[in-house]
Amino acid sequence: MRQNHDQNRDQRNGRWMSQETIFKTVYQYNKEPVPKADMEKLLEIAGDYNSVKNYVYSKYSGIHGLEKIYPGYTAQNEMTRCGLRERLGLPSVYFYLAIFDALGDIKSRWSHTKARVEKNIRDNPNLTQEDRHYLRFVMKQSQCFEAILKGEEFSLTEGWKRTYDEIREKVDEHRLNQYLRRQIRRHLKQPHTDAAEGFSVSAKAYRYDDHGIYLAMKEKRQRLFIPLTDNNRYTRQLYVRLYPEDGNITIAIPVEVRAKHPEGYCNEVGLAMGMRCMFVTSTGNRYGEKFLEYQAALADYVRERVPRHRRNAANNPGRKKYTAGKARLEAALHTYINGEINRMLETEKPKVLYLPKLPGTSKAGVNRRYNASASMWQKGYVKSRLTQKCRERSIELVEVFGKGISSECSECGAAGEKVEGVFHCKACWLELPERENTARNVLSRGRSEKTGEES
Repeated sequence: MRQNHDQNRDQRNGRWMSQETIFKTVYQYNKEPVPKADMEKLLEIAGDYNSVKNYVYSKYSGIHGLEKIYPGYTAQNEMTRCGLRERLGLPSVYFYLAIFDALGDIKSRWSHTKARVEKNIRDNPNLTQEDRHYLRFVMKQSQCFEAILKGEEFSLTEGWKRTYDEIREKVDEHRLNQYLRRQIRRHLKQPHTDAAEGFSVSAKAYRYDDHGIYLAMKEKRQRLFIPLTDNNRYTRQLYVRLYPEDGNITIAIPVEVRAKHPEGYCNEVGLAMGMRCMFVTSTGNRYGEKFLEYQAALADYVRERVPRHRRNAANNPGRKKYTAGKARLEAALHTYINGEINRMLETEKPKVLYLPKLPGTSKAGVNRRYNASASMWQKGYVKSRLTQKCRERSIELVEVFGKGISSECSECGAAGEKVEGVFHCKACWLELPERENTARNVLSRGRSEKTGEES
């Protein structure tokens, strides 16, 4: 049975298991500029698509919408009856995709909010272990969670009810419920978007022909033809991104491809990640040594130009130039990141790749220029590209516990000190580049954790 990567994620140990197929995004482009009148029709669909999303955000992103967004058919039925589609004149092939697109954003926002609250629960010194146990329990039980947020009574099945009664006897239930409600109100934000930049398209809303694509319009039985630079044809959901200033569009298509199993990839490698150099491996090799240069160029560009844009935000003729400059620098950074990841994998040839769990925030110190770079450090992009490229090559990617990993000696395990990028161990007198010592510890810790799971 073939499975995609979403079905192969082992959430318990942060490991990507091997899989036969993966999803990649491919792109199609218009062959010639889209006429202004046709672009206006596409922008009208994008605007209506955006309006539907904002309507769903306003109606279902709050506490009282929580019970209606899983799996989402209740919200869909209510949206069908509300008459918004008829008022906008938006075809159903766009209307319902906008609904589920917005519901996906709301679910993501709830996941993010719960993660923030769970972190606060762990870090709150005023909570006892029993308090934390109670809060985690009610957050995992959807009936409890929804009822507590609404201030309502709830009922559980007999087995869960006994567990709940045992837990709540040891805590101040009213105080903790109030704490949970305050935390959710503080961190739950209603999504909203003003950027009508594009829209999703179901397979029923387009067809390929004549070396181009025909897209359904708001007018009945009308389709807009856009010549494309290639003659590839797809039968899945697409996303059309609009660039009205240039008269261009980009079509993003998720495609399923078979994973590669390259020969010679048999090593276990530990990675240390950072800003000054993207990767240092347990073998001592360095990759992405110019990463900070690319990152700093982007951060400096944004830092120098954003204040003047804010001062004249209402009438800013240079916005287009600024956006293009930023996009150019981001593209250069991303090209460099992808090239260095490819070079690292081709050189190290890992079968298993270990890396430490990254911290949630970057602590850059007092240097303003460095702070600007740290705030824009695209560690999420680096990790996502590393993850994708590991999937493509069937490399097992394992995250290991990272606390204290840079301060231990990779030779004897004793605590050491770091001076000007060099790790010194006073127990065994090891001297090693700081990041290489960290990468060795990552490899050692990853192997230990893996052995413990298999035993």
